[in-house]
Amino acid sequence: MYDHVNGVELTDIVEVHTLELSKVPAEPEDNRLYNWLRFIKAEEEIELETVAQRDPLIKKAVWRLMELSDDERARMLLEKREMERMDNAVRENWASEQRAIEIAKKMLKRKRPIDEIIEDTGLTQNEVENLKDSCN
Repeated sequence: MYDHVNGVELTDIVEVHTLELSKVPAEPEDNRLYNWLRFIKAEEEIELETVAQRDPLIKKAVWRLMELSDDERARMLLEKREMERMDNAVRENWASEQRAIEIAKKMLKRKRPIDEIIEDTGLTQNEVENLKDSCN
């Protein structure tokens, strides 16, 4: 078969179904298609549990969906924790650098040798020289 309008060859290997979820009836019907439509349309966990009680295959799908969702939640939680850890490390590093700069400025005001300032603060010679220029 060939779809002349869209220029696509159609085969019997694949079926395409269009589901208009907005047209799923609110009143329950006792058939498998209705149950699957409710499963797909479900927005809350209680809806999934209700549909799962009607069909063992859907119950298995709901269980798998919950399992995958838990993994997603766990992944997101781990990512959040890692971001917080990295943010804290950046803050601590910045605070440490600021503290070293303050110490270097005090030492420069007391006319301490640059080698001593570098040794005590961990700043580079270039950083200390720039501070020396900015303090004058």
